[in-house]
Amino acid sequence: MRSDGILGVRGSDQSRATAAVVASRRRWLKRRETWLVVLGVALHAVYMLSIFDIYFKTPIVHGMDPVPPRFSEPPAKRLVLLISDGLRADKFFEPDEQGIYRAPFLRNVIKNQGRWGVSHARPPTESRPGHVAIIAGFYEDPSAVTKGWKANPVEFDSVFNQSRHTFAFGSPDIIPIFCSALPHSTWNSYPHEYEDFATDASFLDEWSFDQFESLLNRSHEDPKLKELLHKDKLVVFLHLLGCDSNGHAHRPYSSIYLNNVKVVDKIAERVYHLLEDYYRDNRTSYIFTADHGMSDKGSHGDGHPTNTDTPLVAWGAGIKYPKPASGSSHSDTVTTFIDKHAHDMPTPYDWGLRRVERVDVNQADIAPLMSTLLGLPCPVNSVGNLPLGYMKLNEAEEVEAVLANTKQILNQLLRKSYIKSSNSLFFKPFKPLVHHSSSLSQIDELISAKNYEAAMKLAVDLRNLSLEGLHYFQTYDWLMLMTVITLGYTGWMIVLALHVLQCYSSLSGDLSRKEQLSVQKKDSGKVYISGCLLMAILSVLNLVEHSPPLYHAYIGMTVFLWTQIFSEYRLIRGLWRYLRERRADYFIKLLFAAAVSVVIVELLVHSFTVRKLYTWFFMIVGVVASILLQFSMPWRSGIPVFVCISCWFLSVFTLMPAEIPDNNNLVVMSGAIIVVISLAAKWLDTHAEGNTCRRHNLSVGTK
Repeated sequence: MRSDGILGVRGSDQSRATAAVVASRRRWLKRRETWLVVLGVALHAVYMLSIFDIYFKTPIVHGMDPVPPRFSEPPAKRLVLLISDGLRADKFFEPDEQGIYRAPFLRNVIKNQGRWGVSHARPPTESRPGHVAIIAGFYEDPSAVTKGWKANPVEFDSVFNQSRHTFAFGSPDIIPIFCSALPHSTWNSYPHEYEDFATDASFLDEWSFDQFESLLNRSHEDPKLKELLHKDKLVVFLHLLGCDSNGHAHRPYSSIYLNNVKVVDKIAERVYHLLEDYYRDNRTSYIFTADHGMSDKGSHGDGHPTNTDTPLVAWGAGIKYPKPASGSSHSDTVTTFIDKHAHDMPTPYDWGLRRVERVDVNQADIAPLMSTLLGLPCPVNSVGNLPLGYMKLNEAEEVEAVLANTKQILNQLLRKSYIKSSNSLFFKPFKPLVHHSSSLSQIDELISAKNYEAAMKLAVDLRNLSLEGLHYFQTYDWLMLMTVITLGYTGWMIVLALHVLQCYSSLSGDLSRKEQLSVQKKDSGKVYISGCLLMAILSVLNLVEHSPPLYHAYIGMTVFLWTQIFSEYRLIRGLWRYLRERRADYFIKLLFAAAVSVVIVELLVHSFTVRKLYTWFFMIVGVVASILLQFSMPWRSGIPVFVCISCWFLSVFTLMPAEIPDNNNLVVMSGAIIVVISLAAKWLDTHAEGNTCRRHNLSVGTK
């Protein structure tokens, strides 16, 4: 009895001890997983901010001197810029259902007075970035996405800044961006209440024209205004919002939007005749374009051609006359170096302009075009290439204009190089332009010797290298940042995998009991000390290089994660021994799974831009899945065939357009197909149930 009592006491003590250990382990596991959740939230919050340091870093730098073209006299005294917000190139150039073109005046300009092409915008195809590209010559400060497009987050130079005076009328969302802080400007905008999507917004375009007409009428009674209007280097900007508002409200294939194209064309005609009657000196240049297009659904913002392709028509002082289309972009070799974008896409037949030479440009190229026409320096942050295909200049003037454009871009590169070198311990210059001074001297020598063709080629090559250098410094930190972020995310996945192995697998239980409990606490301290020292060294280096504060956070988080990983090195070593004891086919399966995962991830990434990848994916999956299913179920069941047909049917979906206009017939057909499929499924289910009952009755009767 006594021995039994002693054994009972010992057993109860042992069970209590076991329960205490289990409870302690549960508390430890709960604390650890709470800590992992907090760490995971902090890690993803910090690493998400890296997007702004990598892809949304401002391209704007200050401190460069403007470079005016060396002209004896600029081609034009004044310039009129007409921007039709949200006007698609195809809706502008194509005819209506009766075969009548919607813009008769501007088509007459294209055929008899000036030059034309398609201006290619870049995403985001929004109003502010589009106007910044046209007027300032660069593709929007992407860091402005955190501050809103309508506010001016940073100061930037523009054609308006360089002008003697700018007259601007239009939307309250656009005009104040460029003119509110500009002392030499006269501007006005209508109230926000006028932007009513329930009505035809073409009256907004009429408002802008009426304001400008009223200005000219006032000048007859105001001597100071009249004197100002007769000075040189003037810019007139009319922002025409009607197409954008009507496109959003009624879609770009609606009669209201298409009629607005006619309104815009009429306004361009009235502006032209008004100014020609007012000045009578043939010294006015006219540029008509749009900031972005419009999708069939009445939206914009992405890189679809309906959003990025906008019309460009230029005529007047300093603009070439039309030229018959030929096999090459230009008949002369000099301008061939410049207009690389001309004829990059064939002109649609229904535009009726295949016989007139087309000169396409990037949207930022319009800013140096306007500056050169007025004899102004290009905006200091412009990255546009001067499109000589539009300009009526002699050989010497062409070279001087391109050289000024080249020096302006080169100055940005030199400024960025100086800023980066002054803050970097291990600075890597852009090697192709280390000896840029000798290239400039050589160009000047060729100009002095009147070897304009060779000088043009050197100037264009230097400009292209300068643009490459700007991209080089814009992405200077990409390798370091992407490496740190990739290591961080990889480390986070390894930390989670080690946690699962340590806490939820039988393997980890054996390893922790045998190798970790007593020794690892002592050894992990050394790893933590090494991690802290590494973090301190990297932080000092970042401070010396004046790196942004978030750089410290990225590096600190990554070092911390990998310190945690190396502190579990005994678990990793035991896991490696465990894997080494497995058979070779085990590793083959792991490698195959990893390879398949990588392929799938790459397909997902590329599918963002190439939707047809899903077509091939579904076709292959349909065949493979049906072959695999035949081993588990017979073909006569119909399931393998159904899977194959379903996948092939889905594969057609991604071959269709990403955006389809409103179509009631498609909706009705979709509903009819759903009803037919439902009835067919019901019939198959009833038929299968009847066959089952008959087989059951037959078996019962046989028995």
